[in-house]
Amino acid sequence: MLIPSFCRLPLLTGCAIALLLPSCVSTKNIAISKQDRALLTGQTVAVSKRKMPGWWVMKPEAAMAAGLGGVIGGGIAGGIAERQGKEQLDRHNIKDPAVRISDNLMEYLKASYNIKAASSPGAMSKDIDPKKVVAAHPGAAYVLDTFTSGWVGIYYPLTFTKYRVVYTAKMRLIETSSGRIVAEGFHSYQSDDKANAPNYDGIYSNGASFLKRELKTASDGAIAIFKKQL
Repeated sequence: MLIPSFCRLPLLTGCAIALLLPSCVSTKNIAISKQDRALLTGQTVAVSKRKMPGWWVMKPEAAMAAGLGGVIGGGIAGGIAERQGKEQLDRHNIKDPAVRISDNLMEYLKASYNIKAASSPGAMSKDIDPKKVVAAHPGAAYVLDTFTSGWVGIYYPLTFTKYRVVYTAKMRLIETSSGRIVAEGFHSYQSDDKANAPNYDGIYSNGASFLKRELKTASDGAIAIFKKQL
């Protein structure tokens, strides 16, 4: 889980991205150097494995109650919203968008650098520290570490019946021999069609079509930005 439980109170949309980002997650976009491009060519690249972070949507009445309850109330309300969110993801077969992003980036690396995918999936990464991430993939020269740093459904300010999706993702290409980050990217997305925004139930209606569409748009944007860094 990359979102602290006490940061689960979406009272203002303008605060949403800040709530999704722990202080240790960089928001930089740094392109791979010419020298590292040459070193990457033909190498073996592993893809990090991470647990899917919690998806949550807090209803206005729950948010108001959480606000009155302070940190403890916010944590309780956030936990309930996260459990409800997991049930909805399972019901509608919605996967972590980071998997789609990683798959696309690996295809790009194969076409651009003739890299080989690592045969072993490696261990689950639970840490942000790049040296700890690469330690789970001893057989690869590089690790592509792409993860969802946060995703929530949050209502527009002062419009408690219209919701938007906020999604943030991070990408790092890490050299295993040194733990050095040779390229990194960050992407944040927020829905912007307030006029046609759904209410809480509308997020999941019609097979969660709204949510699936927004997550595809968000991941498409991340893929485009991350490719530029690679």
